[in-house]
Amino acid sequence: MNYRFEKYINSASANKQAFDSSIEGVRSSLHTSLNTVAPVAPISAKTGWLRGSLSYPWVLICSLVPSLKELF
Repeated sequence: MNYRFEKYINSASANKQAFDSSIEGVRSSLHTSLNTVAPVAPISAKTGWLRGSLSYPWVLICSLVPSLKELF
């Protein structure tokens, strides 16, 4: 076999082993982080807006109606 070809094969094998070990490290750190309990954030203050998508039409109405009123 050609020496350079063997060098490429050995380099690819070493890179694959390094990749596999890094994947194992990520997997173990992920399992460790999933086993710990995360602190719960406090509930933020309410803004007074309607929930969800119902608030967006009111924003449009409140901003467009005065500008349309000035035009006509």
